Amino acid sequence: MERRRLGRTEISVSPITIGAWQLGGPLSLDGEVDGHPDPGEANVTRMIHELEELGVNAIDTAEQYSAGESERRVGRALADRRERWVISTKFGYRVGPGLSRVDDSSPDTILPSLQGSLRRLGTDYVDVFLYHCAPHPDEVAAGREVLERAREQGLIRAYGVSTGRLPVLTSMVEHDAVEVLQFPSSLLDERPEFWAVARERGIGTQVRGVMAQGRLSGKYFDRAPRFRPDDNRAEGCRDVDFSRYATLAEHLPDGVTMAQAAIRWILDHPGCHTICMGAKNLDDYRAALAATRLPPLSDAVREALEHTAAELST
Repeated sequence: MERRRLGRTEISVSPITIGAWQLGGPLSLDGEVDGHPDPGEANVTRMIHELEELGVNAIDTAEQYSAGESERRVGRALADRRERWVISTKFGYRVGPGLSRVDDSSPDTILPSLQGSLRRLGTDYVDVFLYHCAPHPDEVAAGREVLERAREQGLIRAYGVSTGRLPVLTSMVEHDAVEVLQFPSSLLDERPEFWAVARERGIGTQVRGVMAQGRLSGKYFDRAPRFRPDDNRAEGCRDVDFSRYATLAEHLPDGVTMAQAAIRWILDHPGCHTICMGAKNLDDYRAALAATRLPPLSDAVREALEHTAAELST
């Protein structure tokens, strides 16, 4: 499988990254669901190993996911093959006493968070270390100093931020504190400003939200999803009419599914390096990997999809 270099870093990744939020099991914070049903650790390990055989070499997790269980499972799955994988994890959002939600990425929390992630992952370093919640603008420079020291000590290889807020990205770019950017982008919500900043600055990109919470998966065009109560989408997607997005399928090339077109549309962006997929099973990942082998979408198909997506967004 091809490898794409993450911007100006020395890190090369497969075009598909395993998203590990789904893989740690359920979690509730402040009484609200913030996780997913548990697929079982044995299934998670098997899927990660089989995806490695298919050419995937990147995985993304966070200290908050399943209160650390996601990182622990990733670490155990990669224990005997760490050097072949690019591990990305995030800090700032964490689980506090009584399953409370803690949002704190101040400079003095960065190293303790990193040490906790290293311990749970069972590794000496992480490849990509990202802010999960935005730093205060006045603390970006100090946070960068902490991250640079961590790199000098060999604890991280690159750092950056996961955000969907343009002012956060702009503030961090001003302090040269973003080498890798994880951000949401999809056919339904492109976020062209993010793409522009990443290209101009040579920033590595990890794109999430490509399926728009299932709107672009094609699975629910003719039937409504039934999310379990411990799935965070149960509340967020409760009032979504998934069937209205079926009009997009009218423009698909022969043999290409809606999900594959959504993936290919992102991969065709200049400056796209990898897509963080949040699938829970190998079949969905196989379909995603097949999309990476497809030729770029034609101009006619792109224009038709974009026109229909714009109509759906109004």
